[in-house]
Amino acid sequence: MVHNLAHPYWPLNTNIIDYVPNTMSVPALLGSFALATFIIIGVSTIAMKRLSPILSRGDKVLFGWFVFCEPSHYFAGCIHLILEGYFVYNHKTMPRMQDLLGQLWKEYAQADSRYLTIEPFVLCMESITAFGWGPLCYLTAWMIVVKSPYRHPTQMIVSMGQIYGDVLYYGTSMMEEYYHEVSYSRPETYYYWGYFIFLNAFWIFIPACKKSHSSEMLLLGSSMLTFVILLSNR
Repeated sequence: MVHNLAHPYWPLNTNIIDYVPNTMSVPALLGSFALATFIIIGVSTIAMKRLSPILSRGDKVLFGWFVFCEPSHYFAGCIHLILEGYFVYNHKTMPRMQDLLGQLWKEYAQADSRYLTIEPFVLCMESITAFGWGPLCYLTAWMIVVKSPYRHPTQMIVSMGQIYGDVLYYGTSMMEEYYHEVSYSRPETYYYWGYFIFLNAFWIFIPACKKSHSSEMLLLGSSMLTFVILLSNR
C-alpha cells in the first residue's frame, strides 16, 4: 500500500492510501453524468407512459422522484442503488479508482474527504442508503404505477430514511468542525455550499415537501394520512 499525503483533500494531513489523481476534467465528469441522467430520464418516462398512461400529474411527479427525480433534480433510485452502491462496493479502493463513477466520487470527496478514508459512519450510512432505500425507491415507483395502496407505507419509510440519513450526515461533519475544528471540505465556497450543502439538501426538502397540483403537499404527512384512511375503511 502506498501512503500518499500529496492530495487535494481536507484536512491536508489526511492519509489517503493509494491515491491516484483524476484524469478527467470537471466539465467532462459533469457532462458525462448529465448525459447518463437524461438517458435514464428518457427510458423511465417511456416506460411509465406505457405501463400507466392515465397516471395523475401528482403521481407522475412522485414516480419521477422515486426513479430519477424531475430533470432539475437527481434520480433517487438510481443515485442510491447505482452511484452509492458503487461507493460501498469499492470503498476500500476508491482513492485509486479511475472509471467514471470513481472519478465522480473523488471529485465530490473534495467536499467531504471521508469518502476516501473508509470512515465508519459514511460507509454504514451509504450502505443502508444504497441497499435499503435504493430498492425501496424502485418498489415505491412500481406501486405508484399499479396504484397499490401499499405505496404509502413504503413511501413513508423511504422518505423518513432519506431525511434521517441526511440529517446525521450533515450533523456528524458539522460537529467535527465545531468541536474538534476538523473540516472535511476544501475551503473553496463551491465545494462546501455547492457540493456538500446543495447537492445533499434534496434528500431533506424533497421527501419532506413536494409540490403537486399547484399546492404544497407534505410527502410524509400525506402518505401517513392516506394510509390511516385506507386502514380505517378496511
